[in-house]
Amino acid sequence: MRGRLVRLLAFRPDPVLLRLAGAVAVLAALTAFLAFGMDRLEPVPGAPVLRPLAAEGSQAPVRTYPAAGRVELQPGAAVLESPQPAGSVALRVTVPSGAPLAGLRVAAELASERVTPAEGWSAGAHLRLVGRSATGTLLFGRELHVARLVGTRAPFRLRRDVALPQGAVGATLEVELVRAAGRLVVADLALQPLRHRAAFRLARAALIAGWILVGGWTLLRLLRTLRTPWLAAALGVAATVAIVLLVLPPASEQHLLAALARRLGLGGVEVDALGDLAHVLVFALLALVAVGAVRTLPPAAVLLTLAAAAPVAEYVQLLTDGRDAGPADALRNLLGVGIGGGLGLLLRRLPMPRALAGRGDGR
Repeated sequence: MRGRLVRLLAFRPDPVLLRLAGAVAVLAALTAFLAFGMDRLEPVPGAPVLRPLAAEGSQAPVRTYPAAGRVELQPGAAVLESPQPAGSVALRVTVPSGAPLAGLRVAAELASERVTPAEGWSAGAHLRLVGRSATGTLLFGRELHVARLVGTRAPFRLRRDVALPQGAVGATLEVELVRAAGRLVVADLALQPLRHRAAFRLARAALIAGWILVGGWTLLRLLRTLRTPWLAAALGVAATVAIVLLVLPPASEQHLLAALARRLGLGGVEVDALGDLAHVLVFALLALVAVGAVRTLPPAAVLLTLAAAAPVAEYVQLLTDGRDAGPADALRNLLGVGIGGGLGLLLRRLPMPRALAGRGDGR
């Protein structure tokens, strides 16, 4: 046991691997900045600003849901009143469907009077924005709260740029008094379509290219260490499948998994369950081939590299529209690494055929 610990601590990483780790760290930091810190939206050139509460010139349908209270539409304003904190009083503005919509700029003058919510953060005066697909379906994958008011607020100006989920060509703005008594006034409401900034699209494309270059270089360097071409081919196929699943948009991934399920006679299995299983199988195949085939590196180094790649793979998905870095998927990737790595360690104990082992030595 002591000898194994000494050998593990005495392992000196290759300088090339250190440079690779540095490149991955830089790409990860830039990806985080792009996904979480960069302002990505700008107004669509030439797109009209919708003013749904104006007396004339609005193309956005406005519907009221008075429930136990009342909704009064005035020229340029809407007043929502609820005498008691029960039910929901709502005003819904539907932005017409059209070209792909990255987001909306919501501007309005808001005021509240004695808004008394029931218990819970969801109660009170709310402005929410929900994306719509081309078929009119609400995209609840990303339901966004624009504002929440309680108590009494003097009239103030609100302007916020809100991103919409992938596939949105329209949106529904909901102004609500949810389980709250009081009065909410919305005036001078304006909605402006937004698109992704050109600089953001260019930076995202450059980062995707950077990840592909680093990943491709690593894979090629790894394949050169394998002594048998069939193991190199298996590792290449597994890595290609993993990359394709990473960069595919969610809708394309679901269509691919559904088609695969039909071919395998698994039409009754839910697509989401197949996606979860795919995370485990792909990383199990990668770990199985890598740990069982790579003889130039210690098994611990190979397993640690794959264990680090499992959450990083989810992290890279932030560059694809509609995808996020889910901790559950990262755990499934790690589970696949554990399963495949265990099988790979068993394979390392098996003697390689002399003909295959001697091919790399030129015998």
